Amino acid sequence: MFKIFDVIDKAALWISVTALLFITIMTCISVLGRYFFAAPIPDDLVMSEFTMVIVAFLPLAAVQAAREHVFVTIFSDWLPNRPKVAMELFGVYLGAVTFIIVTCAVYTDFKQAFDIGAYEEGSLEIPEAPFRFIVFFGLLLFSIRLVLDAIISTKGFFTGEAQATMSEEDRALEVEIK
Repeated sequence: MFKIFDVIDKAALWISVTALLFITIMTCISVLGRYFFAAPIPDDLVMSEFTMVIVAFLPLAAVQAAREHVFVTIFSDWLPNRPKVAMELFGVYLGAVTFIIVTCAVYTDFKQAFDIGAYEEGSLEIPEAPFRFIVFFGLLLFSIRLVLDAIISTKGFFTGEAQATMSEEDRALEVEIK
């Protein structure tokens, strides 16, 4: 059951990487067009702004699944495993509740933009709704991943199988050793 979410996470991550590549290429072409032909790509800044939404929000769930986000562990590094796991569990539950609320709010924002046909003024009049949907979808994936992590971590906490995420220092040392 969880494998489908891993596939979705990886697909979202690759879409995000592709979007970043698109922004880079479009910016280069626009700068070259402006410099050599005095004709940049129309609405290139708006397209970059909207494409950044893909880059920022789609990979959130993949980052959570890999536990690669930033941890502030200055106060917990000296603790044994079980209290660290309890603190991570609290953070996952808090994050799940918070992001479910944010996801619902973003959905209403998307729905409103879709219903009124909101668009960005400019020569291309790019509609806003698809990109607001991407924000909603990325946050939805992230919320689902947080709920799944909460379930798995709760089970691991009570069975004693859960391991706390390694600190940044331990990760750096592990990379240096390999």
